[in-house]
Amino acid sequence: MQLWIDAASALPYSDRVCQSVVEALLRMADSDHLRPHIPALAWDWMKKRPLISPTDLWDGLGTSEHVVRTVQKLRDVGLITSYLLVVWLRWNFLSIEGYTAMLDLIRGELGGIGAVGHRADLIRRLDGVLSLLAPRYDYGWKLYDKFRTVLLEMDEEATKTLAGM
Repeated sequence: MQLWIDAASALPYSDRVCQSVVEALLRMADSDHLRPHIPALAWDWMKKRPLISPTDLWDGLGTSEHVVRTVQKLRDVGLITSYLLVVWLRWNFLSIEGYTAMLDLIRGELGGIGAVGHRADLIRRLDGVLSLLAPRYDYGWKLYDKFRTVLLEMDEEATKTLAGM
């Protein structure tokens, strides 16, 4: 795994290279066998926020509960935001476990005043996703709308905290 990330990092940067590295990273993260061996440094590629092929996103690439929990353990708000922006690029299949883990991730890692800008980025992405879904995919729309509602509620709490200072 370390050789893979070293080789990827040695390549000259391009959007296509970044997309390929992140797609490979998410596929490895989906594997119970490979996920524990992914070096933390490999996740930094996610921060470049590449566009992932729509066909990969439709199969739920990188959205399983195990992948979400792995990203959460890294406790990097910038990475978490980038991860969600990448996997929410277009409507993506979510298992109920992956959906629940994402809600936990949002509530656990994206609260407070310091995450205001991150939440704003995510809300903008969700606005785009919801505009693609409505009204064709009622179930998917409800899931993504819940993410948006939670983020807005967290923003409201942060605003109240600021007002009380």
